[in-house]
Amino acid sequence: MALPPGMAHSWDDHRSSPEARHQCKLTAARRAIDVALQSRFLWISREKREALSTCDDLETLQKWLLRILTVDTVDELFIEQV
Repeated sequence: MALPPGMAHSWDDHRSSPEARHQCKLTAARRAIDVALQSRFLWISREKREALSTCDDLETLQKWLLRILTVDTVDELFIEQV
């Protein structure tokens, strides 16, 4: 049975590739932002969801996650990106 890329080949090998770790970080950041946006603003436009789901820059995602705490609208969060 073939294993997905970056997955350990045995229980003794728990290391994953740097790319797999990076993808996990991106996914976690996107999910955290999505939950925070839904909690604060209840509704997010398709355009904003697309910006979030296509952003591959971890630094930008981290900035957005912190800025969610201070912006008054979803548009303010994405002003630099969209």
